[in-house]
Amino acid sequence: FNTLANLRGLVREDAERAEAMIDRLIVYLRGTLAASQTESVALGREFAQLRAYLEIMSLRMGPRLTWRVELPAALEATPVPPMLLQPLVENAIKHGLEPKVGPGHIEIVARATDAGIEIRIDDNGLGLPVQDHEAPHDIASTRTEGSSYGLRHVRERLLAVYGPAARLDLERLHPTGVRSVVFLPA
Repeated sequence: FNTLANLRGLVREDAERAEAMIDRLIVYLRGTLAASQTESVALGREFAQLRAYLEIMSLRMGPRLTWRVELPAALEATPVPPMLLQPLVENAIKHGLEPKVGPGHIEIVARATDAGIEIRIDDNGLGLPVQDHEAPHDIASTRTEGSSYGLRHVRERLLAVYGPAARLDLERLHPTGVRSVVFLPA
């Protein structure tokens, strides 16, 4: 809804940017609809959806937002639950980068490890509220108070699809920011 409100203002101020945002929003919404109709998607498709979201946010935030996405070709076909990473990227933008004064950066990097796949989301935003940082990192835990809905949702999906070997870890970065690490077992 924030994107639509932003788009409404852009229509009058900058028709070219408004058109670009509409095009990116169409790509994003089509991907979201397709993802909602399946139990798994290729990791490459999940990353494409994240790129579409970040392109929209780049139009909204302008030069304040920079981003980088890295997915090795060998991992592109790996099946994952659709929209698994989206809540983490949205949290990084909404709670870390949008309210931050000055430039912000987000980086999403996937890599294979001997035990599975690790997907790291780093931002240089405002950081974690204390209750989120202190929430249990073990996704098998039933204690979820203090965790945001997005974090809880990711943990529950990881547990349901991969079992207790999967995990979501959160870490404060210094001087500012958050690192979210999703681990998918082999």
